Amino acid sequence: AAATESGELRVTVEPSLAAGMLGGLDYLKHYPYECVEQTVSRFLPNLVTALALQRLNVDSPELQAELDEQLSVGLQKLVNWQNPDGGWGWWANLMSDRYITSYVLWSLWTAQSAGYPVPANTLADAIVFIEQNWLAPSQAEHWYTLNQMAFAHFVLAEMGEGDPGRMSTLYDERERLDIYGKALLALALDRVDVKGVDSRAQTLLDDIVGQTQLSASGAHWQESQTDWWSMNTDLRTTAIVLHAFTRLRPNDPLLPQAVRWLMVGRQNGRWATTQENAWAIIALTGWMESSGELEGVYDWQVMLNGAELGGGSVDRANLDETISLQAGVAELLRYEANALHLSRSNESGQLYYTAQLRYFLDATAISARERGLVVSRRILAADGQPASSAKVGDVLSVTVSLNVPTDAHFLLLEVPIPAGTEAIDPRLAITGNEFTGPEFGTGGLDPWQEFWWRYWVPTQTDIRDEKVALFADHLTPGSYDYTFQVRASIPGEYRVLPARAELMYFPDVWGRSSGGLFTVTD
Repeated sequence: AAATESGELRVTVEPSLAAGMLGGLDYLKHYPYECVEQTVSRFLPNLVTALALQRLNVDSPELQAELDEQLSVGLQKLVNWQNPDGGWGWWANLMSDRYITSYVLWSLWTAQSAGYPVPANTLADAIVFIEQNWLAPSQAEHWYTLNQMAFAHFVLAEMGEGDPGRMSTLYDERERLDIYGKALLALALDRVDVKGVDSRAQTLLDDIVGQTQLSASGAHWQESQTDWWSMNTDLRTTAIVLHAFTRLRPNDPLLPQAVRWLMVGRQNGRWATTQENAWAIIALTGWMESSGELEGVYDWQVMLNGAELGGGSVDRANLDETISLQAGVAELLRYEANALHLSRSNESGQLYYTAQLRYFLDATAISARERGLVVSRRILAADGQPASSAKVGDVLSVTVSLNVPTDAHFLLLEVPIPAGTEAIDPRLAITGNEFTGPEFGTGGLDPWQEFWWRYWVPTQTDIRDEKVALFADHLTPGSYDYTFQVRASIPGEYRVLPARAELMYFPDVWGRSSGGLFTVTD
């Protein structure tokens, strides 16, 4: 059980969903990049959670303070990033996108409804963009376009701008919708059903029930195809379905099972992507508000190998507090099974927990790994030869090669640099004209693929003190090179973390180079 002396067993105890969602909120708050989607996902779940806690008379001044800070910055950025056509792209100043515009519009409207100042013309222009870029469902060549339209219907219906006629035409094409698209359309249809006589929303929910996957982990929903352009995963689908059922069919026996599945799906106290975190938190907040689980009162205890690791009492005053318990790897039994036992005093409320065993390796011991992407990194001296050391003042080239066997959507490539070096940014006025880059190259692509590579990527580059990052909305299969320059600046011996590529919204697809050792001398 103890592979190394460096590490820990961590048990996190969460007395309610309010506490269980804090890891996801913290992940979104500290997410290191800031495209338009990530900016919205940083504050929208926080806003929804804070409003729900207010309605439940749960005081959370820390959450409210964080929300006020996030919104003061986020709203200003989103308003400034709006394109002249009224929409938003994935990054500031990029071509407007139907899905992203709907997502931003929903967040701005929610913020305005909560009393935060949002310019009226910003909302009006976004609605005009969606209206002008509408497509008749029968003319939609791709099924994912219908999913995006379902989301737009949901957002407009939330704002009181729903169009029953257009919803009817999309409903007629419902067999082409993904499961989450049906859930969003059901929410939209219910909003415009002012007389409560339209059964189509319930028909969509019945269809969804028929596609439920039941397991020991709970209930979830699996899509038959991957909607890359809406960043959809089965976890995101399950969260959206939970959101729809909580509002439209709150007593369905599947709901507690879906909640269980979502909570089991966390890693390190959070979900895998910004979209999964955002939708899971929004859905679980709705369930928390309707289920009454904030009335829990009980005692709990955690035992490790017969000794108490921690314990306490839960009531309404501390339902939103997370308790973290640790034991060093060196404290665990080395040659026999370790027993972790959790108990509680009664059945009032819920108790959620996670248990993790983490250990740490030296960077030089980390080998390259391929999980759908192949990544390698080379550090070259001025003469073009591989270098593992340099003198202060030397300029080196770092080249990362990326092999993409299938189409890759929303790819992030992070390239850590030795701590004793600094990346050279040619965009800065203090950088000399002799420095260029970053440079992008390809290998193994035909001329047509080469054209699209040049046209579409990189979507964004980010040069930081400790790493350089590249973002690409779409890469066709092939080999790509990414080269930038660094300058040796501080003497020392440095461990260099691997370069890593992953699909941002499908992080199970990833690859990394090996770690390394780099020396800077006087």
